[in-house]
Amino acid sequence: MRTLFVDENLPRTLGERIAQRVIHATDLGSRLSDDEIWRRGRAGDWVVLTQDTDFFDRMVLEGPPPRVVWVRTGNLRRRAMEDLLVRVWPEVEQLLERVAMVEIHSHAIEGLSFEPDPQ
Repeated sequence: MRTLFVDENLPRTLGERIAQRVIHATDLGSRLSDDEIWRRGRAGDWVVLTQDTDFFDRMVLEGPPPRVVWVRTGNLRRRAMEDLLVRVWPEVEQLLERVAMVEIHSHAIEGLSFEPDPQ
């Protein structure tokens, strides 16, 4: 699997339980902008794990890379979110072979494909 980049809005421990190669946003400095995360993710062909809707918007406009896993569960305790991700991660990895973005909801997973805006 590609390097997993965990956005700063999620705890570092999420990535550590599901991936071998993990970078947390705080490893690269404090308060990275979404633009900086996107550029670094694109250059490194990362998978970005986030709860931030801005990455969905960016995917619509520019398409992959990076690939994005968008956690849309609402507020969960850290342990509950970790357990959910550990449980669904094999399916997420399979979807990421075919799609640019995976949405994780509390009771469902959805894969989304995008083509960049031709403008």
